[in-house]
Amino acid sequence: MTLLKVLLCRAQRRGLRSELIEAIWPDHEAINAAHALDSATSVLRRHILRTGDSGVMLLTLRSGGETALKLPGQHRLWVDSDAFLSQVSGAMRVEHRGQSPIPLLEDALALARGEFLEDDLCAEWAQGRRHTINGARHRALFKLVDLYLEDGQVSLAEEWLFAALEENPTDEDALCRLMTMLARQGRRREALQLYLYTEDVLREEQAEPAAYTRDVARRIRQGLALSEQGASYAATGGRAPNPLGGGESPDWGSGIGEERSRMASLRAGRAVPPYQYRSLRHRPQRRLGVSTGWTLGCSRAKRIGFSPG
Repeated sequence: MTLLKVLLCRAQRRGLRSELIEAIWPDHEAINAAHALDSATSVLRRHILRTGDSGVMLLTLRSGGETALKLPGQHRLWVDSDAFLSQVSGAMRVEHRGQSPIPLLEDALALARGEFLEDDLCAEWAQGRRHTINGARHRALFKLVDLYLEDGQVSLAEEWLFAALEENPTDEDALCRLMTMLARQGRRREALQLYLYTEDVLREEQAEPAAYTRDVARRIRQGLALSEQGASYAATGGRAPNPLGGGESPDWGSGIGEERSRMASLRAGRAVPPYQYRSLRHRPQRRLGVSTGWTLGCSRAKRIGFSPG
C-alpha cells in the first residue's frame, strides 16, 4: 500500500526504482531493498490492482538503463484527491468564461473531506502533494465564501466556514474569516467563543494562536469595528454600535472567563453550543462506484487517503 501511495503522489504517477526504494526504505542499506520492492510490486499488481480484464494496472518501464514503475491515469485508476484538483482547476476556467464556478467548487470541496493520507502525516514523500492539496482546498473554500457573499448568501458562507472549523479547529484562516463575519452581524460573543475554542485546542498541542488571530479577537473583544480587505483585518477606529441598542458595544473582556468556562463545558460534553447550524447538504458524486475516502476506481478498491467527511 505504501508503494501505491508513493506512486500516486509522484508526477505522472511514475517513479524510478531507486527513487521508490529511497522513499519507502530510507535505511535500505540494512535490508535487501531491491527484493522488498519486487515483492511489494508483485503483491500490488496481483492482489490490490487486479482487474477483471487483461489490462496491466502497474507498468514496468525501461529506458536508458533505468527501470521505473508507472500507474495508469485517472481514466483507469480514479483517485478522489486528483479529481478534487481537477474540479478546482475546472472551476477557475469556468469563471474565466463568465460562468458561475459555484457548483464545481461545491463538488470539489465535497470530495476533499478529511485529512489527506491521514495515516502518513509525517511521511516525507507525501508532503509535496499534501501542500498542493491543502493549498487548493483553502483557495476553493475562500473563493466559494467570496462568491456566496457577493450573492448575499451569508448563511451559506457561514455554513462552509463552520464545517471547515469543525473538521480542523486550528484553521486560523477560516477562524478569522468567520469571526469577522459574525462580528459584523453583532454576534461578537459567538465569535469569541470560536476563538477560545481554537485557543484551547492549540494549547493542548502546546501552541498558541498567531498574532493576527489574537489581534482580531482583541478588536472584537474591545468592541472595535472590523473591516476586511482581502486577507487582512483592520480596525476602523472607535467602537462599533451596540447591536442591542443603547450606545456603544460592551467591552467583552469582562466576560472572557465566563466564555472560557462555557467552552470548557462544551468540550467536556456538558453543554450545547448556542449556535446550531445545518449540516452541509450531501451532493452525489459524479463517478458512481467510488466512495468517499481516497479511493481507487478499480475492482478491489481500498480507501487510502482522504478520510470520510
